[in-house]
Amino acid sequence: MNTSDPRRGDTLSLRVVSAALMIPAGLFVVWCGGVVLLAAGLACALLMWREVWIVTTERALNYVAHVVAAGLLIAISIAYFQLLPSAAIAALFCILAYITIRTSGVSSAIWLVGGALIIGLAVNGLLELRARDDGRLYLTLIVMSSVWITDIAAYFAGRGFGGPQLAPRNSPNKTWSGAAGAVICTALFGALCAGLMQGQLFNWIIYIGLVSAIAQLGDLAESRWKRTFGVKDSGSIIPGHGGILDRLDSFSAVLVAHAIAFGIDPSFPEHALGLGR
Repeated sequence: MNTSDPRRGDTLSLRVVSAALMIPAGLFVVWCGGVVLLAAGLACALLMWREVWIVTTERALNYVAHVVAAGLLIAISIAYFQLLPSAAIAALFCILAYITIRTSGVSSAIWLVGGALIIGLAVNGLLELRARDDGRLYLTLIVMSSVWITDIAAYFAGRGFGGPQLAPRNSPNKTWSGAAGAVICTALFGALCAGLMQGQLFNWIIYIGLVSAIAQLGDLAESRWKRTFGVKDSGSIIPGHGGILDRLDSFSAVLVAHAIAFGIDPSFPEHALGLGR
């Protein structure tokens, strides 16, 4: 989404390399679904939690970090297999929050608990979005594509049109023209998807437009978090590119929004988008 980034050199070429490595893997686990997707989601949850802990506390993982990580994985697994009601998962998160506050202090605990909650919701949102039918598989692929289109369109629109900065303090290279261009291009993709999926045109345009907007908010939120703690990258697991959170910030925000939507109406894609007709 950046028009230029001196710490990454040629931003566009690095994004292409990163995508060439991660997109096939992401498409494979989404296509497989089921336990494969759950295992991949749990692995990403562990890596993201590790980055949240290290950036926030500036310490290596200790026993508290491992306890919270274990609780996070248990909560995601319980939600996936529907072994216990949502109240039990909420109670587990309250326990994890109490442990974190008691051992890390209130200021750090707010970030840590918030990070664990966001990670849990993001993975749960992915599992709910993919579900176990072909309609949801196609929808998941469309959402993933929408996030990628948002990133690419924002880059080129921002670079081509320039203009006022979107968030000068947090992401000085992002522009309003880039953000608007991303939403417009992605909404047009939504119109195409409406035809392919035989859904309601207006609903699809709004839905995919919201996906684009939320993806950009996720990117900005992660930038704000990193600037708060004075780091350039959330990690270094991807050499030259940063951490898992750096790559999945936009998609994670979209998945959190889906997790909330599924909590309100588990069948909202079928109702709003006409899936399964």
